[in-house]
Amino acid sequence: MARITFPRGFLWGAATASYQIEGAPLADGAGPSIWHEFAHAPGRTIDGKNGDVACDHYHRWRDDVRLMSALGLTAYRFSIAWSRVFPEQGQVNPRGLDFYSRLVDGLLEAGIEPWATVFHWDAPSWLGRMGGFVSRGAVDSLVEYGSLLFRRLGDRVKYWVTVNEPSSFTSVGYILGYFPPGRKMDLKGMYHASHHLLLGHARLREAFAGLVPDGKIGIALAQAWYSPRNPARRKDREAADFMDTALNRFYRDPLFFGRYPPAVAAKAERYLPRGFEKDMDGMKAPVDFLGVNYYSRSVIRHSLLQPYTHAKEHVDPATPRSAMWEIYPEGIYRLLLSLRDEYGNPPCYITENGFPTPEAPGRDPREDPDRIAYLADHIGLVGKAVAEGVDCRGYFHWSLMDNFEWAYGYTMPFGLFRTDFATQERQWRKSAHWYRELIGRNWIEGR
Repeated sequence: MARITFPRGFLWGAATASYQIEGAPLADGAGPSIWHEFAHAPGRTIDGKNGDVACDHYHRWRDDVRLMSALGLTAYRFSIAWSRVFPEQGQVNPRGLDFYSRLVDGLLEAGIEPWATVFHWDAPSWLGRMGGFVSRGAVDSLVEYGSLLFRRLGDRVKYWVTVNEPSSFTSVGYILGYFPPGRKMDLKGMYHASHHLLLGHARLREAFAGLVPDGKIGIALAQAWYSPRNPARRKDREAADFMDTALNRFYRDPLFFGRYPPAVAAKAERYLPRGFEKDMDGMKAPVDFLGVNYYSRSVIRHSLLQPYTHAKEHVDPATPRSAMWEIYPEGIYRLLLSLRDEYGNPPCYITENGFPTPEAPGRDPREDPDRIAYLADHIGLVGKAVAEGVDCRGYFHWSLMDNFEWAYGYTMPFGLFRTDFATQERQWRKSAHWYRELIGRNWIEGR
């Protein structure tokens, strides 16, 4: 095996999101979010679970920072709960901002670089009542919110993510119905919200340049790899290409080329906001970095029965899988090479990558060899891509600790640290020890 050494200064981090870990969603003047309301509605999450307590990070953040320090993290990516800061439209809640200010100070004191995400899906309920991101007015609200964060925290937080996974937020919320607002096959809703989130990213980037001139800002995109079930069959290839274009390139191309991919734009034009073309030039601007959230690939076959896409995922029972997805490390490598070869090799970070380990009777939940194998394969291929010239500058594991995994409730633990939700004890998993050793030596054996 060839040893792969990462560049000096390569960031090693872990990531979380506000509603998934904080708990206390209405504490200290906070208002409800769309996820707070959605998770409390019957039948929306497994076992009816919600984020009312989650990991109680809101009260235990100091202990969690000490945990990060013991792990050896050099960076920590977290998100800010919009409804803590703006419980009602135009109403700023100083106590909500103070929580994040204390967290940032604690991270810096521990020598950990804070990475803040402006929007990670938990929009305030008041925005939801206004139509959410289907409405263009949400862009102005997002910019008002983000600009306040830049002014209050930008003196200490120098790395910012504008929006996390706009494709997941819109496709699962408006097509599959598992996220708020819980709609199904609402193509207009999905495309309106997608466009407005990308426009919001562009306008946040503009505001940031004037408020945090010494900072870096980017967006975190969900990026899967799509393969045809039968590469020799033209319709399978076309179906896989369409899914790649619709869920990957549709969100990348406006940032780099100032346009939506023609293959999707022609089909989606009637669902996009009227006059969307006027926004495209403003969306094109160099990002300081691109965040890549990668977990898996989908094998796609042509299917006339699937509305709109005519594409259906094919699950081969012989293919290695996690509890949620196929295990396909090669995809992270191929995606990084495509950024190098097709998008001008922008600075990028792996802003999410991880493996769920559901608990089972008779199994020690701290033993997670499958996660270690998954991480070793994926991180090794990130290192290989870096060695081949990809400008990837860091890796954030999803997630720091087990948390509320959206519609899955608490059934999909992703944490390096196990959370005992009855006692709120954080327990070191074998993968946490493995990751700490990797961070300390900054190299991995290639596979």
